[in-house]
Amino acid sequence: MGITTFPIVSGAQVVAGGDSTAKQDLGTMMAYRSATDQWALVQYVQAGNNAINRYLAAVTNHATLKQYSVELAATGDRGGANFRGIALATIASQKFGFLAIAGYVENALLSATTASAEYLCLSGSTAGQLTSNRASAFNNGTQGNVSAFMVVAISKGAPASNNVAASIQLIGFWG
Repeated sequence: MGITTFPIVSGAQVVAGGDSTAKQDLGTMMAYRSATDQWALVQYVQAGNNAINRYLAAVTNHATLKQYSVELAATGDRGGANFRGIALATIASQKFGFLAIAGYVENALLSATTASAEYLCLSGSTAGQLTSNRASAFNNGTQGNVSAFMVVAISKGAPASNNVAASIQLIGFWG
């Protein structure tokens, strides 16, 4: 592939449930254009032994040596240092699909209400969701890793309730 070309993923290529066989080179990064004409970078990955539902956060699967293997973020991953991206569609166990790894994400599940432009990290209370709540779990005034958190995104809207899909902007590059 030349330096002036970059593969683009269409909405039709993002399959609910994931691909049963790899349709792209695993680990490949591509551009994705959302339904609202916003752009993101995505990575083609394989889910571990459990499904990653659409709009949920995924982390590196450390149970394998495959660098392209991911799993659903657990509450123990709170804070986000292990963050890899947001699933654009459900990726079933051991199937292949796309994670948004940089840029605009039209839908990500949030475990807490947020204001527009509020920082987000991985939730310590709801697996796979993002949160703006960094109170006692993330910033309790102590020094050390227990209170550390990593901002992974910014809320682009102001959802009025928990467990709703909201648009976000990923901060950085997570592939």
